[in-house]
Parts: sequence; C-alpha cells; structure tokens
Amino acid sequence: MEQHVRTFSVMQYMTSIKNKLADTPAVWVHGVITRLTDKGKVVYISIADFEEGNVKPIATVDLTCFAGQYAILRAKTENSATPFTIREQLKVCFQIKADVYIPSGKLQAKILDIDPVYTLGELALTRMAILKRLASEGLLEKNKQTELAQMPLRVGLITGESTAAYKDFSTRLSASPFKFTVVTAYAKMQGNDTESSVIAALDALRKDEEIDVVCIVRGGGAKTDLNYFDSEALCRAVANYPIPVFTGIGHEIDKSLLDEVAYLSCITPTDCAKRLVERAQESWTDLVETARSIASSARDMLTENRQRLSSAAARLQQDVTLRIQGEKTKIVRMFTSLERDTRFMLREETARLDRNVEGLRQGTRKILDLAQSQFKLTELRVKSADPETALAKGYTLTLDSSGKFIRNAAQLKSGDTLRTKFRDGTVESVVQ
Repeated sequence: MEQHVRTFSVMQYMTSIKNKLADTPAVWVHGVITRLTDKGKVVYISIADFEEGNVKPIATVDLTCFAGQYAILRAKTENSATPFTIREQLKVCFQIKADVYIPSGKLQAKILDIDPVYTLGELALTRMAILKRLASEGLLEKNKQTELAQMPLRVGLITGESTAAYKDFSTRLSASPFKFTVVTAYAKMQGNDTESSVIAALDALRKDEEIDVVCIVRGGGAKTDLNYFDSEALCRAVANYPIPVFTGIGHEIDKSLLDEVAYLSCITPTDCAKRLVERAQESWTDLVETARSIASSARDMLTENRQRLSSAAARLQQDVTLRIQGEKTKIVRMFTSLERDTRFMLREETARLDRNVEGLRQGTRKILDLAQSQFKLTELRVKSADPETALAKGYTLTLDSSGKFIRNAAQLKSGDTLRTKFRDGTVESVVQ
C-alpha cells in the first residue's frame, strides 16, 4: 500500500456514510406494507412495489419508526375524514429519510410522516373496485333473496368472545316473549385475522341445518376497524351464504361492504336482536289474526251450514212423507194385483194338477196292463223251456254216468254208460 493513501476504520467509514446520509433531504415514498412488527420502542415496517399479477415484490425498503412518532402517525390516520388503521397489505405514502445502522451496517430509513389522503384514495379505489365486481356478479342482492323464516328462533351468532356485543344481543332476545336459541361461533372482530376468523365461524354455523338466521355483531370499537369488513373474501362468503345474514357492527353513518351484501344491515347488536324480535312478533301477530279469521270464517260457515241443513232436513222430511205415501199406494195396488194373479195361478195350477193326475192314472193302468202281458209271455216261454214239458211231448233226455247232458255222438265212446230219461221213467244202456 502506498504511504500517501488514507485508510479508514469501519467505524470511521460507517460514520462518514451516516453523516452523508444526514445531509440528504427527506422524500415521500409509496408502496404496500408487507411487514409490520411492533417491538414496543421501535416499529419495523417494510414496504414494497409489485408488478400487476405478480405476488413477488420487485423492490423493497425496510423502515423504522420510534414508538412516539408511530403514535403520532396512528393518531393522524385514525382521526382523518375516513379513519383507517396502519396495517399490512395497505397502500401507504410515507415521508422517509435515509439512514444507516452502524452496528449492523444495515441501510434503513426512518419514517417521519404519512399522507392519509394517498391511502384514503387507494382504499376508496379498492373499495369501489370490489363493490363493482360484487354488483356485476349479482352478489349485492343474492343473500337478500334468501328466505327468512317466519319465526327465526334458532339464531347463529358471530361475535367476539366475552364482549359487550354478545351481552347486548343476548339480553335483548332474552327480554322478548319468544324462546330464542342462540348458537354462538366466536371470531376476531378486529385486526388482520378478522377475515379468516369470521369466515371460519360462518363455516362452523353452516353445519347446523336448523339455524334460521346468522347475525354478525360487534361493539362500537374504533371506527378504523370497519375497514376489516371491506374484505372481498368475507363479502363473498356472506353473499353466497344459504340463509339470511344480519350485520350489526356498530356504526350509524359509515357502512362496510359487508353491510352492502348482508340480508339486513343494523346499527348495533341490540338493533340486530330487536329486528329478530320484531320479525317473530309480526309473524305471531299474523298467526293470531289468521287464527281469528279462520275461527270467524268457521263460525260463519257453521251457521250457514246449519241453516242449509235445517232447510234440507225439512225438504227431506216432506219428500220422505210424499215418497212413503206414494210407496204405500203402490204396495196396495201391487197387493191387489198379486192377490188376483195368485187366485188365477192357483186355479190354473189346480186344473193342470188334475190333468196330470188323470194322465198319471191312465198311464199307470197302461203300464200295468203291458207288464201283465209281458209277464204272461215270459211265463209261457219259461214253461216251454222246461225239460218236463219236452218229456211230456214225447222227447227224451240222455245223460252220461256223471249226469251231464249228451248233445252229440262225439261225446261218447265204446263202453260208456248212458241214462235215457223218458216221461214215465229212466233206462240205462252201454255204448257198443
């Protein structure tokens, strides 16, 4: 190394850089907050630039802000015309001054100020873009088109745990004459976890198919917390929910995008509960009026039907009397005719019976005469067939030794003994 070249220690070099940076003017830089870490005394923030459609930053700068200065910045944003909270994913414009942290040699910048107007403009543009997308897809009216039960007595409630909102809502329902059942799903109602927490609560309540309506409520809180309810994902979850969703997130003037897509937007948790009680009361009143109307109509119909029945009974009695008289006359005529016809039929049957009896007598006599003639003929035949009759006429009968009749010579052989029977005796002979 040449003797005339000056050298620096690391401390001297870094101090020189720090002094040079101290002379540079503060500038306004805008970007998206990608990291926000509050360490108590110091808040560390990173902002970055992104290309459209790319989630990876193309440039990043790390910033620091002491707690006192950060409190001033927060007061400035939270008291602006449209309050908002400094948070991750928010577009901001900070006034910063370059600096270097000598112990680590890390280049960083200090936050001196914030421009709320820039952020409000970006928030408004983002909000308008989301609102336009929801409207173009018909999601602003979709949940409003679901059917609200006449008596929405089983209520799904999404709110913070152990909050005044829960107490106010439950107290108002309990004070009503109706028996409401509240199924609660607790969720974060402020901070960066609001979106995911409320969506998870909606999914949990969806499993209970008997729930009539879901209410998302929170206490007054900071006005800046309303920004968390402009989440597009949360709005879509409510718009596509299968049953009505009421909101009561605590502001009279400003409405979040979630209020825009809900079935009904209420001012407070108490107002939200009040609307449910009113719905139940209206339905009960309608039911009572309907019952009274039905009872009145039934009484009128009963009176009218009694009159009709009485008139019909009188007409029926008259018709029956006339019918009975007519039937009696018919029966008398039929009886007279039947009596006359019966006498005639008896005479006819008696004459026919007499004819049949006489015919039977004559037929029987003829049958007996014929039978007697046939008997005599048979008797003659029997007598003519009697062997004694043949013997009396001079015929003989020849029998062998065993008493069998001999009808031809072929039955005989030499030496056979024969018996010949005559009318007056029997002669034996031997065949030669």
